[in-house]
Amino acid sequence: MIQKLTEIRCADAPPPGGHYAQAVLHRDTLYVSGQLGVTGDTPDAELVSIADQVAFALSNIEAIAHVVGAAKEDVIRCTIYVPNVEHWGDVNRAYAAFFDTHRPARSIVPSGSLHYGALVEIEAVVAVS
Repeated sequence: MIQKLTEIRCADAPPPGGHYAQAVLHRDTLYVSGQLGVTGDTPDAELVSIADQVAFALSNIEAIAHVVGAAKEDVIRCTIYVPNVEHWGDVNRAYAAFFDTHRPARSIVPSGSLHYGALVEIEAVVAVS
């Protein structure tokens, strides 16, 4: 049996900058596309701290999850892309501050440069009940 995917859109998060959905719902799982730490409207990405970029990206994931009735506690996995692994400690602290005692599975992947000069991009998988 073929299950349809439902594209999820959230006005409280930046719109996609290319040919992709902010998120896709398949059965009881929400797949959130990578959320950058800055937008194209950010005057100078280098002036935005890595902690603020992590909080911005995760807040966008949370807003997208809310569209389907989920919360940050329903995030089951994150993949974090960083152009510089020297930021790992700062990313980890900001990530822990956002999730508090909730501990989703996670990978941190060193990447090349990110769009708009962002220091972080985060994608997520969210359980939806």
